[in-house]
Amino acid sequence: MSLNETDCQIMAEIATSSFLRTVLSTTTFLCICCIPFCLNFAWLIIHETRLHFNSKCIFVTFNISVLVHVSVRIILHGKDFLNYVGPWQNGCELFPDRSRCDLRKLYKLSAFAIEVTPFVLTVERFIATFRASNYENRYKWCGGLLTGFHVCLSMFLFSLHSSGKAGKAIIYYCWVSSTDNQSMRTIPILIVVVSQLITIPGLLYLLRKNERFRALSFQKRSTLSQRYQLSENLQTLTKFRIVSAVTWTFVTYNAAATFGVYLFSDAWSYAEEFAVIEIVHCLPLYYLILAACLIIEDKKHRNQNIIKVNNYEPQYFNHLQAFFDEAFEIVKSRSRKVKIPK
Repeated sequence: MSLNETDCQIMAEIATSSFLRTVLSTTTFLCICCIPFCLNFAWLIIHETRLHFNSKCIFVTFNISVLVHVSVRIILHGKDFLNYVGPWQNGCELFPDRSRCDLRKLYKLSAFAIEVTPFVLTVERFIATFRASNYENRYKWCGGLLTGFHVCLSMFLFSLHSSGKAGKAIIYYCWVSSTDNQSMRTIPILIVVVSQLITIPGLLYLLRKNERFRALSFQKRSTLSQRYQLSENLQTLTKFRIVSAVTWTFVTYNAAATFGVYLFSDAWSYAEEFAVIEIVHCLPLYYLILAACLIIEDKKHRNQNIIKVNNYEPQYFNHLQAFFDEAFEIVKSRSRKVKIPK
């Protein structure tokens, strides 16, 4: 890569941009905050008894993808931020290393894996719903198969996103894509959006179907295993509903903002364009919002169980005891009125 004075001057202007520095410091901080949440949620998912093994495989893949994404993002752009605020003489010292920028492949691959997670969960829940009678102890091989499908689908979208020419000869910033073909970059985004649109009605259908199955299970002689499977399915769908809603919001925003960048990027400076790209791909903020929603839902479910145990169940047993006491008094009073013949 041959550099001239103009290139070094552009790099110096990028490094001194207060807007870009603010965005990089904020996103790096958010990425660092995501790491303990990723590790904690991975541990909770593995030890969660209300999730099926196959659902755990998908959620663990999701968490690993988030961990890879934020780690690579720290290495890519956290390092850029430290270079910009550190001591330097001229812009030629600040050009990112090409080998470090190759990590952008993991950056984007993990992002696609995160975005298609609700679609893969929909497939797994359809299998669980229509194989409810024996899904609990069988079909664990689906976990490995769905994980492979999850990874392959992400790699397919990444291959579409990265097809085309090698990108700019001068690398001022580690771009999230190496393609110059704008149309090829829009195809995977559209596929992700369509997959989310398929997921939403699929989720609503599964919720209604499982509620109907649970109502029927009380009317006929269902086994304990079948009832447990229905309860497990509804618990998973509750978490899945939150993941789907938050992911759909992020994917829709990301698609609209990405198209906006394509339309207006020519009017921006390099520093402004790079900063806006970081804001558009705000995946760490998405994960923190998702984690907060899941924590709130889990606390809500736990509080409901506590209320049920502390209030409803004692009240139920008190009413039951009162019923037997009243019945005993009636029987006792009647026995006194009965005359025993001599």
